[in-house]
Amino acid sequence: MNKLRKIILMIGAMATLGSSHLLAHSLWINSFESFAHQPGYTTVGLGWGHSLPIDDIMNSPNGQVIVETFTLTSPSGHITKLAIPTSEPKEPTQKGDNFDIYSADIGFQKIALKKESEKGVYTIEAKSKPTFYTQYLDTKDRERLALTTKDTIKDIKKVLMSVKYEAFAKSYLTLGKWQDQKATGNGLEIIPKTDLSNVRVGDLVEFEVLFYGKPLHVSASSMDYITASSNTFGQNDGFALMSYIQEGKAQIRVQSAGTWMVSCSHRDTVTKEGELKELFGKVDFVFNGASVTFNVKE
Repeated sequence: MNKLRKIILMIGAMATLGSSHLLAHSLWINSFESFAHQPGYTTVGLGWGHSLPIDDIMNSPNGQVIVETFTLTSPSGHITKLAIPTSEPKEPTQKGDNFDIYSADIGFQKIALKKESEKGVYTIEAKSKPTFYTQYLDTKDRERLALTTKDTIKDIKKVLMSVKYEAFAKSYLTLGKWQDQKATGNGLEIIPKTDLSNVRVGDLVEFEVLFYGKPLHVSASSMDYITASSNTFGQNDGFALMSYIQEGKAQIRVQSAGTWMVSCSHRDTVTKEGELKELFGKVDFVFNGASVTFNVKE
């Protein structure tokens, strides 16, 4: 694929960076658990777009996401790589007057537990490849978009926007007893402070939200919040629950049974002496999205 075509296909995802959180594409993990036959299993896959459980495809012409890692971590910390769906844009397999048909790969795979499986919490997570967007006016006053940092572009007259984007997604599979989850210090993290293996309708579910290990906090300069919705509550009517993040803490009360997604977006300014100083001169902002999915019982 030539560079121009790749830029065009990425514009859909890039455009969400300036939109409200509810309109932005999200990356999430689907985990369809079954314990009808012990010790149980889950079928996992990736979600991309707006609507649980399945919306768009990873290589959508409306805005693709390149998944860099998709893993399963055991309770003791052993990491197993899961198959990553392709993000390479492809032509439709069929074209018609009314619609086009695309083959869809969203990474579905079955994780079958064993009698001797380690007890505890298995973490399923995905991370997108860091992507750089620089929108600028060139020396001939033409508006341009490049998928690189601004310091590598030779014909810039004026930078309009320069961003580094990453998305993080997590879900959990519990065998036996829930374990408290710890921060990794990487990117934007939504860490459950409630046992997600046994959430029931009406329960208050608490989260810690960190950006590179530091608590987010609603302020005049950064109105950080989480949203929560489900295909059984809010999503189909176009709204979500919302909770501002205070001293890194936020909480929601789940309203229905089914799969729920809690998500957050955060934009941070790159400064010469700040936490993101290694990016100074390369981009002006870092934009992260994060999600956690879990199941709610009656």
